[in-house]
Amino acid sequence: MSEETDKKKPEDAPKEKKKRDEALVERLMRRVLEGMGSVVDRKLGREAEAHPGFTTTKLIERMKQLVDERARADAEGRRIAPHLFKLKVEWGTHSEAPPEYIKELEHEVLAAAIDFINDRRYRTLAPIKVETSADIFTSGIAVDPSYGEFEEELKRRDQAEQLHLEMADAVPKAKTLTTTDVQILARVNAPERAFEKPLAFRPGGRRMSVGRVADNDLQLEHPSVSKIHASLVMNREGTLLVADTGSTNGTFINGRRIAYGEARQIEDGDVVSFGDVEVRFKRQ
Repeated sequence: MSEETDKKKPEDAPKEKKKRDEALVERLMRRVLEGMGSVVDRKLGREAEAHPGFTTTKLIERMKQLVDERARADAEGRRIAPHLFKLKVEWGTHSEAPPEYIKELEHEVLAAAIDFINDRRYRTLAPIKVETSADIFTSGIAVDPSYGEFEEELKRRDQAEQLHLEMADAVPKAKTLTTTDVQILARVNAPERAFEKPLAFRPGGRRMSVGRVADNDLQLEHPSVSKIHASLVMNREGTLLVADTGSTNGTFINGRRIAYGEARQIEDGDVVSFGDVEVRFKRQ
């Protein structure tokens, strides 16, 4: 037994264990630092070293760029921005990082997102929030702004608008019969009630939406009808067309289902079914 070993006392063991634990924590923190930039450095009270990877500043700048790219106009023409910011952290780094460091990063991203959206005078469809998750396909750390629960509805609106443009482009442009509004009476026969709804179409004009929610031009409040179920448009020659915009229960003409994205002409006497709701369209 060496002289140095002989000099060690039993009370030195807890001190050595503490040093080993501190060294382990330091190694873990350095790994977290590679993904999170300056957050951990501030917590440890030291200056951040230059690193070629993502720092918090770079992460926030990238987030701002994505918000601008994904901002869009709502139905009333107002500019809206994503409200849900998904913070994706590299698998392993996230599991090793203490929760308080993750929370620190979330607070920084949230504060930056709120300030940026306010400065840009954007609106949001829901309160701004940040959600963190470990992602096996993420290297370091990334942020993904989204519209959360509204993402699918906005996607359908975009598809419906694109379909309307394609329908308009497909119409022959050799002649236009009229530029005045055409009055169409929609006679609705739903399982619970029947009613009539007047609609004014401009040949070659904007599409009209059919669906369950109130902001549709023709609202059909029935569980079988999707929120945004179908589109109606009158081409430049005065022909009324209908197209399904991705509904759950389908759109039918005289009992025959039309394919998604297919525009079909509505003839006099046709029964158009949106789910379980039947509608007849009559010119006034």
